[in-house]
Amino acid sequence: MTKQKLTINEVIRFSNHDFLNQLHLIGMNLDLGRVDDAKAIIEQVSEQCQLLSHLNKIGIQQTIEWLQTLKWRYSALQVTVTCNVMEALNEQFDLAIVQYLENTIIHVYDRLDAFTEQRLQIEIEGAANAFNIMFHLQGKWDAPHFDKEIEGLHIETIENTNVSWKYVIRNKE
Repeated sequence: MTKQKLTINEVIRFSNHDFLNQLHLIGMNLDLGRVDDAKAIIEQVSEQCQLLSHLNKIGIQQTIEWLQTLKWRYSALQVTVTCNVMEALNEQFDLAIVQYLENTIIHVYDRLDAFTEQRLQIEIEGAANAFNIMFHLQGKWDAPHFDKEIEGLHIETIENTNVSWKYVIRNKE
């Protein structure tokens, strides 16, 4: 199954829906006198906004869009993204990175165990020509191993089982 890109309208609709859910959670916690819980939700929302700002620093537009819409396009995954980038990554890698990330998700998505929590962590570090993108999917699925190379990038598979798939994308030196 290939997930289509989201339209601008769909992105706005998903974003508004998430925002309203967060406001309702804050309101319910305040109604119940759970001020600390309401503050924690506000802190989470603030961290999400900061992450979006950090993601924009990676400077490769297709990858940014892919990361920002991932949780809406693949709702069975609980996605966590962290980003520590000093300067924009080299644009020549943008399409290859997006295609590899998308292909790995597609490879397992229809074979995810519906009764198991599926967590995906993506960590981005580095700068223009020296970067690492770590992909770590944990859960349960029934899919064969996926080992493909992409031109100009090095893929280091750290683990590839039916409960944990971890790899790092690096630029070739």
